[in-house]
Amino acid sequence: MVARRIARLELQQLWRSPAVTAGIVLLSAACLFAVYYGATVIDAQRFAILESHALQAEQHRATLASQPPTANAGDQLFYLFFHTVHEPSEWAPIALGQRDVQPFNLKIRLLALQGQIYDSDTGNPLLFAFGNFDLAFVMVYIVPLFIVALTHNVWSSERELGTWNLIQSQPTSALSVLMVKLAVRVVVVLAPMLLVLALAASIFDLPAERRLFAVVVLTVLYVAVWTALSLIVMAWRKSSDFNLLVLLGVWLVWCVLGPALVNALAATRFPTPEELELTVRQRQGYHEAWDRPLRETMNGFYERYPEWRDVPVPGDRYSNAWYYAMQQRGDDEARPIVESYHATLEQRSRWVQAALSLSPPALLHAALTGVARTDLDSHLAYLASVADYHESLKRFFFPPIFAEAPIQDVQWGHAPRHWFRDDRPVGLLGGRPGLTFAGVAVVLAGAGAVAMWIVRRRERW
Repeated sequence: MVARRIARLELQQLWRSPAVTAGIVLLSAACLFAVYYGATVIDAQRFAILESHALQAEQHRATLASQPPTANAGDQLFYLFFHTVHEPSEWAPIALGQRDVQPFNLKIRLLALQGQIYDSDTGNPLLFAFGNFDLAFVMVYIVPLFIVALTHNVWSSERELGTWNLIQSQPTSALSVLMVKLAVRVVVVLAPMLLVLALAASIFDLPAERRLFAVVVLTVLYVAVWTALSLIVMAWRKSSDFNLLVLLGVWLVWCVLGPALVNALAATRFPTPEELELTVRQRQGYHEAWDRPLRETMNGFYERYPEWRDVPVPGDRYSNAWYYAMQQRGDDEARPIVESYHATLEQRSRWVQAALSLSPPALLHAALTGVARTDLDSHLAYLASVADYHESLKRFFFPPIFAEAPIQDVQWGHAPRHWFRDDRPVGLLGGRPGLTFAGVAVVLAGAGAVAMWIVRRRERW
């Protein structure tokens, strides 16, 4: 009964504060705009994906119609683009992750592949800024500032105003009063976030399953982390200004300086080959084949495709069979660098996650992108699916290429199509980053409880 009365009085006091009211309104508006922005980005990507098949059909039709039906089909394959699709999950608007910076609908040709799929920098989302203004950004960056603003002076302001002695003189436990005041302020921050999550789940028609549970739990744990940190700082019995500076300093280290430092160390510890180097090595591979004997180029091709060894290839004139064998040589030359590139990225990703295991903001972002399937692993899986699709295209078109078939004899409409969606099962709390984050949250919550227990013993509340 007393706790309820204290909570009601605290709510009335917060409501009457213009700064608190404005802050809650701004937080709610930021959450709503973040959901709208994420939905806008993903809707634009879905529209581009939807249009990609029509664009491919139109480009193919325009290219093939400009030639007579008896023209060599292999000659036209040089100009044809084939669209790939990385379908976003229904949770992608919550945390854009790699979809904000990486291609999701690469266009590829039957030429050497590696120079086509590495047109932009591939990196771990933990190594960059946390992304554009999606809900994950609001949770990682903005929510802690509101928690700090509302909780840094829960106890110190009472001492500074001279009302703490009055509270201690009451028959109610002073610690209980403090905890009720703190809980009310935490609920004031947490409530609009959960309401926005419920609204987003309704708008995006998100199923009530493990991923929704994970996002809700991660949100509550993140608020608990910063609340526990406020308790630990509060236990030092310093002034409100001191508490605020310390908490803002932790926010700066956790959210900005820590990831930046880890980024620099990771780049030094795990240097990756430049994507320009991948392209140059590939081009060197197939350009050098121009000056090599036909048999040497074809022997390299036959090592990968022995089924074509007995098909004759003209040696006295240009042939598309030789040309695409030369393109394959370019991919073969670049393959060791590509494998090293992927291995280094995976090593860097593991090292970064370990290095940032004491940075709850980074862990939370990694967990949210894992839930939304917009993380680095999802993008690399998409690139692997593009490579598989390129291989299926080659195996489909090699017969007309080697047979020097005319356009009219190729079943263009039966060519393979690409579609990829990361449907890997979502681990508990988004996988390892989420579980690590939960562990850190439990440790910090325990530390906050111990700190207040020590204060209570010293103060004899």
